[in-house]
Amino acid sequence: MAGGANYVLDKGYPVLSTYNGSSTNGVTPFRVVKFSSAKIDLQTTAGGQSIGVVQEKIDQVKVAYGNAVAGVRLAGITKVYVSASGSVPSLGSEVEVSTDGGVVVASGTSGRWTLGVVVGQTVAGGTIGNGDLIDVLIQPRKQ
Repeated sequence: MAGGANYVLDKGYPVLSTYNGSSTNGVTPFRVVKFSSAKIDLQTTAGGQSIGVVQEKIDQVKVAYGNAVAGVRLAGITKVYVSASGSVPSLGSEVEVSTDGGVVVASGTSGRWTLGVVVGQTVAGGTIGNGDLIDVLIQPRKQ
């Protein structure tokens, strides 16, 4: 479903001035985020609980000022980055966050959080690979 609007619920959140350890990439879209001191930060804990998926890019210089606000998809369908390494999901797979803010196939390990279910892929009928953008229906739950 490339280019289609899937909006159900987005909300703006202030961005931590040291987002992702002050990465020179700033805020990268379609990565999983968490709360940190009432602001958002990249979720880098494998299987960690998240609040949603950031929807926009924000330059690191703007982030460093401490007053950037990013749109976060809290519910519905979102594009999300497949982790650069790890188990690649397929259509229908449950996914959880990896250590780079991307997603991998949910491990099934008790106490970890799933983000949702894969409902679309970059190329219809193709194979999902590390680094791809996929469509995920956000349905967080604890395994």
